[in-house]
Amino acid sequence: MTADEWPETAATDPPMVTVGIDLAGYSKTTGVCRVTWAEQPVVELLNARNDEDLLTAMRAAGKTGLDSPVGWPVAFTSLLAAHQAGTKLPVRSRYMPHPGGPDGLGTFTHRLTDDLAWKRTGAGKQRPLSVAADKLGVVAMRAVDLLERLADAGPAIPRDGSGSVVEVYPAFALIQWGLASKASYKGSTPGAHAARVEILAGLADGLDLGLSEYVRDRCTRSDHDLDALISAVVARAAACGMTHLPTTDEEQAMAAVEGWIHLPRQDIPLTVVRDGVAP
Repeated sequence: MTADEWPETAATDPPMVTVGIDLAGYSKTTGVCRVTWAEQPVVELLNARNDEDLLTAMRAAGKTGLDSPVGWPVAFTSLLAAHQAGTKLPVRSRYMPHPGGPDGLGTFTHRLTDDLAWKRTGAGKQRPLSVAADKLGVVAMRAVDLLERLADAGPAIPRDGSGSVVEVYPAFALIQWGLASKASYKGSTPGAHAARVEILAGLADGLDLGLSEYVRDRCTRSDHDLDALISAVVARAAACGMTHLPTTDEEQAMAAVEGWIHLPRQDIPLTVVRDGVAP
């Protein structure tokens, strides 16, 4: 369907609103961004830090991009259960080797979606953090609590992203969009600041974003705020069917338990994400 063929009522529909959350284990380093997808998308950074503020923002959004794992590796939870019961531990294993030659990620430390996203992006040494064996586990504990409270005693929020919340990985999204910088954009070094300036410029140009000086300043000073913006954009892509979904029976089964990182499709440019009409 082309724009000329849309129903006349479509022009009166309210614009989509997405929220991006760069979740942290501690409130002060959490970043939250809201994008209203009008003819020129409008970006706002929200001073939402505690869980109540996050839930308010998530409930008011059409889709939320959450930069945090929403589950743990099945093999890891089996290991814990066996250890607690005093039974034989599961055999340590890895996912299928990377097409380029290296072994796949370990099944105890990483989820299937971590391994698939790492291979799809060709990120090489830039491996996903482990939710089972890294400080990221604290963030995931906060994430799953938020999802439970968001469900408000109703049906559980799907971990595969098919509901109102989608798991995102900002650094990998940048690779997919061709916006990844050679230097890390994380931290307070001059090189990281320069990388954030470059990334923000690429996002603003590709999406025709309406950025205030306040938003520009915060996103170039803080990788948390920039990651929140990226997360909100991936939420838009996911809502419009522009991310990679679990396809095989195994992927679908594991995504329902472990979660699923929604990677933007490389063949869809940011201008199409802005317009919201998948090819």
